[in-house]
Amino acid sequence: MFSRLNAPAAAPIRLLAMAAAVIVIAVAGACSNLTSIDASFPNFTDTTDFFAINGSPPGAPNTINLFSGAAARADQGFAYDLAFDIDASGRAVLIPARALATQFSNPYPVGLQVVPGTFAALNEAPKNGYTLDSTLAVSVGTVVAIESHDAATCQFAIKGGSYFSKLVVTAIDVPNRRISTILTVNRNCGFRSFADGLPKD
Repeated sequence: MFSRLNAPAAAPIRLLAMAAAVIVIAVAGACSNLTSIDASFPNFTDTTDFFAINGSPPGAPNTINLFSGAAARADQGFAYDLAFDIDASGRAVLIPARALATQFSNPYPVGLQVVPGTFAALNEAPKNGYTLDSTLAVSVGTVVAIESHDAATCQFAIKGGSYFSKLVVTAIDVPNRRISTILTVNRNCGFRSFADGLPKD
């Protein structure tokens, strides 16, 4: 008797449960689409020579802005990710802008880490393990992953607040204070792939 009196209510309850399940699936799909966005910029690879920040000719380029790919001379604007130097042992020294900045300037943080293997084999930037704003001395052939926490560039990015690059020193000319490099930059904030063309991630 009790089950017969309440039987008509079972159908609406089932319908409500099904509707709720559909809403949950739709919301989950929408959230997924927020992070499944397309890249805006193709990755670029370049071979660039830099001069040491100490002992190089006047006006010689000794910094790199990775997003633009522009090499320039260090100045008080600190509009670059890295400066370059050569230490007493003949190694190339990578210097994040904050390591050179004064108390009156505030360049964005840059993280560095050495990655085992070859430049070509590094297909994707590591997710963690970067040391922020500390100099790094490297020899020829050492591969370095770089994370640039550029808040101005990435302020509206959904996938992440930084962009990634990789760099390898190919030659160090100590007498002429010159450092030769190859670098690849993924300018899409939150994307970590170093694949040619427009990255998928």
